Amino acid sequence: MNTHSVHKYLSQIADQFYEAWRLARQQRQAVWVTQTLVLPPVDILSLVDEFRDIWAFTESGHHRVGVGIARRWTYQGPKSWSNWMHDWHQLISTTNLPADLQLAGGVAFSLDNTGNAKPWGTFPRMAWTLPAVSLYLGSSGLTAQVVAEIDGNVPLNPIITYYQEILEKISTPRYFQKSTPTLIHYQSTPDHDQWNQLVREAVSAINSRQMDKVVLARAVTAEFSGPLRSSQVLHQLTDRNPQSSVFAMRMQSRTFVGATPEVLLETMGSRVSTMALAGSAPRGQTSVEDAQKSQALLMHAKNRAEHEAVKHHIIGVLTRFGCELEYPSQPLIKRLPTVQHLYTPITAQVGSNTSFWEIAQALQPTPAVGGLPTPAAVDWIARHEPFDRGWYAGVIGYVSLQGRGRLMVALRSALIEGKKATLFGGCGIMPESDPEEEWMESQWKLQSMLEAMGVPNRL
Repeated sequence: MNTHSVHKYLSQIADQFYEAWRLARQQRQAVWVTQTLVLPPVDILSLVDEFRDIWAFTESGHHRVGVGIARRWTYQGPKSWSNWMHDWHQLISTTNLPADLQLAGGVAFSLDNTGNAKPWGTFPRMAWTLPAVSLYLGSSGLTAQVVAEIDGNVPLNPIITYYQEILEKISTPRYFQKSTPTLIHYQSTPDHDQWNQLVREAVSAINSRQMDKVVLARAVTAEFSGPLRSSQVLHQLTDRNPQSSVFAMRMQSRTFVGATPEVLLETMGSRVSTMALAGSAPRGQTSVEDAQKSQALLMHAKNRAEHEAVKHHIIGVLTRFGCELEYPSQPLIKRLPTVQHLYTPITAQVGSNTSFWEIAQALQPTPAVGGLPTPAAVDWIARHEPFDRGWYAGVIGYVSLQGRGRLMVALRSALIEGKKATLFGGCGIMPESDPEEEWMESQWKLQSMLEAMGVPNRL
């Protein structure tokens, strides 16, 4: 973008904000301002490191990025979902914002923790953000949608400056060295011996009928020789994981980034889609070996039982909402770069009285990341797992104000802050589970993130 066009837009925004501020003072209530700008293309994923508050999603080559904060909702505690649904209804019923505006956010695996445990710091248990500037990169260039809430009782100049600085930074060329810092230290929590003991305890709890299945996870803390660039990791994940939804959510100094294969809930008009994704095996080194591993996965008793349990739970949840369901009778294979999964896609016709958010709340956490029965498994995890999952295995996604969007299960992910990254990976424990086999499965799942950070799979 040339300097003239930048100044033209900045001047227009200042004038529009001033008129909205005068109107807000007259009406004694806040006024929303929106403006759409067409900008020359830039690498919008590279912006992730440039702002304190930013989110990014990329799927099938389509990128969407939200920069800054027009409004943010944060919640703690078990009433987070109900409080958010109340605020969501108020937002869409009391504003005249464009229906295609998208907000993004996430939900922690468990809402009961305080959210202050390492490494998550002050990450809230639930947060949704309507960005100050939304960026969409298409064939015709870069579209920037500016959104601001103008309050007549608040000084205007700092608001104008905030938006002008965002647009100037977006339009400023940037050049980065492509060198990747090296791994100098790592630690798994739990470590290998602790993991083996934890799996044995979980199997014992399952055999004593405290629960039917539980999903255990590891947190691997890695320290590097220099700061990790989240944007570089994001680019690597995008290139290496074309079948996954790649995401980044930065709040102040921490960036949660990942490439997840699992959709929690996606809207398609009056229909929604979800999936059962459970049961895993490594990829083969050749096409013949890969096919053999796929066939073995389909025939593997433990993996099939785990998959069927997850599928029937999801079907039961959707049936309770009165949905008409469609799904294949036998699982398919979903192939990812380092691992393959048993996969059953499920679509549902939703009644007009059913809220998208109500279904999302009922599905989360899924048995694929928590266990069965869900309350018993989540309680067991809270009492035995030696770290806070935070948003790992929770929800991350985006939704437009007309209720169209995509919520994913936040898997294959890491939390990055400076020179440190915490990587997450887990696997489902059933009565037949072997601790060493489960450790290796968690290794496969960590590998895609390790490769994106330039680390060989040696943890």
